[in-house]
Amino acid sequence: MTSLLQRRWVPPAILCVLVALMALLPFARAHLFYLADDSAAQFAPMWRRIGEQLLSGSFPLLDLDSWQGGNLAGEALFGLWNPVNLADYLLVTRFDDLALASAVVKTQFLVILALGGYLLCREFGASRWAAFAVGFALPFSGFILFFQAGTWAAGLMTFAWVPWVWWSARKAVARTLHPVWAFVFGALCVTAGNPYGVLAILAIYIGLFAEFRKLRVVLIGLSVLAVVPLVFLPLVGAASVGSRSGMVLYNSGMLQPGIGDLLALSMPSHSPLMKVFDPSDIRLHVPATYFAWFAVPVLPWLDWTVLRRRRRELVSAFVVSGVYLVFCLAPSNLWMFRWPLRNIEGLFLGLAVLFAVLLSAGLRTDHLRRRIAITGGALLAGTYLSVASYPKIAVHHVIGALLLAGLTALLILAARRGNSRWMAGVLTAGTAVVLVVQTTWSPVNSSVTQTYPTPTVHLPYTGTVAQIADVAKEPRDRFRFGNGYAAAGVPSLMAYTGIAFMKYEKALCVSHRETCADGYTRLFTPVQGELTIADLTRVETVVVQRALVNAPQPQPGWHVESSDNDAIVLRRDKPIAFPHGRVSAWSPNLIAAEDTMDGARSERVRFRGTGTLTFARLNWPGYRAEINGQTVPVRDGPAGLLTVDLPGDVHEGELELAWTPPGLPAGIVCALLGIALACALGMRRPSVRSSGATQ
Repeated sequence: MTSLLQRRWVPPAILCVLVALMALLPFARAHLFYLADDSAAQFAPMWRRIGEQLLSGSFPLLDLDSWQGGNLAGEALFGLWNPVNLADYLLVTRFDDLALASAVVKTQFLVILALGGYLLCREFGASRWAAFAVGFALPFSGFILFFQAGTWAAGLMTFAWVPWVWWSARKAVARTLHPVWAFVFGALCVTAGNPYGVLAILAIYIGLFAEFRKLRVVLIGLSVLAVVPLVFLPLVGAASVGSRSGMVLYNSGMLQPGIGDLLALSMPSHSPLMKVFDPSDIRLHVPATYFAWFAVPVLPWLDWTVLRRRRRELVSAFVVSGVYLVFCLAPSNLWMFRWPLRNIEGLFLGLAVLFAVLLSAGLRTDHLRRRIAITGGALLAGTYLSVASYPKIAVHHVIGALLLAGLTALLILAARRGNSRWMAGVLTAGTAVVLVVQTTWSPVNSSVTQTYPTPTVHLPYTGTVAQIADVAKEPRDRFRFGNGYAAAGVPSLMAYTGIAFMKYEKALCVSHRETCADGYTRLFTPVQGELTIADLTRVETVVVQRALVNAPQPQPGWHVESSDNDAIVLRRDKPIAFPHGRVSAWSPNLIAAEDTMDGARSERVRFRGTGTLTFARLNWPGYRAEINGQTVPVRDGPAGLLTVDLPGDVHEGELELAWTPPGLPAGIVCALLGIALACALGMRRPSVRSSGATQ
């Protein structure tokens, strides 16, 4: 058994298995733990939708059936250029239970994060047992588990690659790993689609340049950053029609941790006092700033001279930790980076490296009374800060402090015996015990929206659906919010988007949470001659929540298909024209003879006469139109719908529409140049360098 544990692959393999098992604990306690807030409204349903399109042979840069949520290239967060993400989306199509699918996918990324943290700590010379303990604690830190895994899936799917970026980059700079691997892991991080991944890469390479002071660091970093245009130029291109354009710098206090929250990063029950999403609340109800149970209690027992002796080789760890500490205390909105709490995971990663290195040197047990007194004082201070933040759960705070005291005592006993395996066991078991306690006190993240109904993958409606409903009104389970309709493959006007299409939102008074009570009237008000938005968007079914609009009167051409105390469902009397195309209106002097689509991004319409063609497409930047080979302009019609005015001197021909995400060709070229640079940097044979790890 001893010889088996000494094999290099065994500890990381055990780590992966343990993390996977422990990650299922929150799911076992609360079936919807991994399907809260944005995961229910945006991510999981669209994962299934993308997976279905991939299976049909289509690469979904644009999903017309999701309307303003359908610019998937511009949205970026779905990571369409990331092969791991795409494989997971195919996997999700095998599940009818999206809560279970989310748990499986997110468990995978928690394992990737833990293994990356282990390898990173080993690269900095940490012992196996210390790297194991820290790697196990990292994915179960408060923000990563309750926010990134629980709701903001794109954040987890991006941050999981950050330790790998750091590990591969440091080894590539030191010539013990081919730079192509630094490019691969950097590309996986960037293509996951969250801009915080780019921020992490910048912080890491700045730290590595400070550590190595070599041009090679800059060149490897440039090879990785060359992937950024591929992912984010479409996002920048869509900004002109969306709600997140321009640079913003202000502070609302939203999700902004304070110094006191960071000092309590070992308290299992600490509820940070900060502005949250519910305006009637003043604190988080999950331990979002919790890092690891041992982070504060072991401080007096560490050999701090290690940092002085190894300061040169730990420079990047100091830089990354310092950069993220500054970002954690930054204004609430800094360009596209909002809510400073999101930066705390980067701080945790930097601290994880430093803790692993310090733990590897062993714990000092001399001056026993003095160290016990300091630990006791630190626990009392953490308890006081937690009670001051949320006195109502003072019992939880006291129990948490006593738990930390007991675990610390066990750790010191193991240290006095000089048994590193026992120390690793206590550190790991303590993390598991604290996780059990935390998920008992906080089974779900109640500080984010819990009101989204769980999207299922079966639905009786056919055709494009318009829904008039509000998630805040009962009953909710009869309705679909965000991308709920996408989970069932049903086209819907009410999809989720993080970038928005302002003209569309204003015209319909719609968001992923609700339609205003006036939404029904707006849907059926003529906006182009006698045609309504319902006509121009080719809606066939309208679902109305009676709690919002009690007795909607069917408009001409519509009838009530079903009605009960909760909802009224309206259906169009006649089928729409060109069911396999998107043209929705044409001028009286114009005849649309044929409409053919070659995928979502290309369409051809044969016509006779002159006038205007309107399409059931939003006019996202990137469209181009040609008539008989001659380029013609496109413009916004009602609600931002794509409209083409035919030239007066053309009376017959074919209109060809095509859409390409803004910057896509340039992005592809940049990414290819990046991998070429990485290959060129690796043409010299790497030398062998000792990792410096202790056993």
